[in-house]
Amino acid sequence: MDTNTNLIMRPALKISPRLPCVVPVVARARRLVVCCNIRRVTLTQLACVWMAVCLLLSPRLQAAEDFAFLPAIAFDEPAQMHLLDITRAGDRLVAVGERGLVIISDDHGRNWRQADVPVSIALTAVHFPRPDHGWVVGHAGTILHSADGGESWTLQLDGNQVNAKYVEYTLAEVERLEQALMEATDESVREALELALEDATFAAEDAADAVVIGPADPFLDVLFTSAEAGFAVGAYGMLYRTADGGANWDIAIAGIDNAYRYHYYDIASAADGRLYLSGEAGLLYYSGDNGITWERVEGVYDGTLFGVLARAKDVLAFGLRGHIFRSLDGGRSWVELENPGRSSFYGGTLLEDGNALLVGAGGTILVPDTESRTVQRWQHPSRATLSSAVQNAQGDVLLVGMGGLVPLAEAEPL
Repeated sequence: MDTNTNLIMRPALKISPRLPCVVPVVARARRLVVCCNIRRVTLTQLACVWMAVCLLLSPRLQAAEDFAFLPAIAFDEPAQMHLLDITRAGDRLVAVGERGLVIISDDHGRNWRQADVPVSIALTAVHFPRPDHGWVVGHAGTILHSADGGESWTLQLDGNQVNAKYVEYTLAEVERLEQALMEATDESVREALELALEDATFAAEDAADAVVIGPADPFLDVLFTSAEAGFAVGAYGMLYRTADGGANWDIAIAGIDNAYRYHYYDIASAADGRLYLSGEAGLLYYSGDNGITWERVEGVYDGTLFGVLARAKDVLAFGLRGHIFRSLDGGRSWVELENPGRSSFYGGTLLEDGNALLVGAGGTILVPDTESRTVQRWQHPSRATLSSAVQNAQGDVLLVGMGGLVPLAEAEPL
């Protein structure tokens, strides 16, 4: 999203029993017994992958109807449902949430109506690079597009397609490494390639498991830098890119360091075109080439960073237990800002006055004053967890979360 981030602690519609982040560790343990016989292991496991591909292409499987991909039902009071993200589409406001909910307001948030949506899964993030064109992402590998300002939505990508793309990617990676291994003559190079090939083989096996399980892993954020160029990020290291407005989505993990497939929670862009990405286990990256390659920043924080907000080279990253970090050099170095509270922050927005507003657990709201190194703190009386915020065209701030949509004006100072 451009200025909004979103809540990650969301109930999953489907929970995969797979543990992809463990795969590289398992691979390293197995090297002790298979490094001398890697070709046989590769062929055996690739047979499983091809069986999974055949299953994915089965008409019976494709015909199996999941309620998640049925149109969203109508709600009597949609603005009071569990909402996960909110943004502006010009002067219009668009919010998304559980059960395929997309709601629209043309009077700065006073009245809301529900949009037509072809899915019933949780929708986690929304972004409009321009008033008419917007994208929404959600659970089960879902990406939706609107060409009419959010009134109606079409499905661009689903979890079955995501699974198929990952199978194709892992098989191509195995083939590439096998070819490189055949051509290598240096013993140290061959050893490194054998280890990489084993990891790739187990990744292919994991991809086959995902096909059998079906759509499960959620996208957690979406960002478009133009009407054509965009990114979708999510659980287990999912990072997809499009250059044609979502007509085609491609895996874009070749240029990023995340061997353990930790979750990506938020992606943001600054006015200078620089991109920022935050995630699980302290993941923090920046990119100066529109996401082709990513520079990982080490040692900032070991906990989860749920969000990142960027204005030029002034960047904030925030997450668990109230931790907030600031960079003034485009993400290269970071310092922690003081915060007397310990409530986790799940989202936020950049305000017109240049400040950032963060929201999180227990209805916590915070505006850090980066010049004086002090903070202003509020709490919504409902104590409901907040996940995102937006400033409307009149300058008022609206918040969304587990209690639906609420105005900042209702919050009480701490």
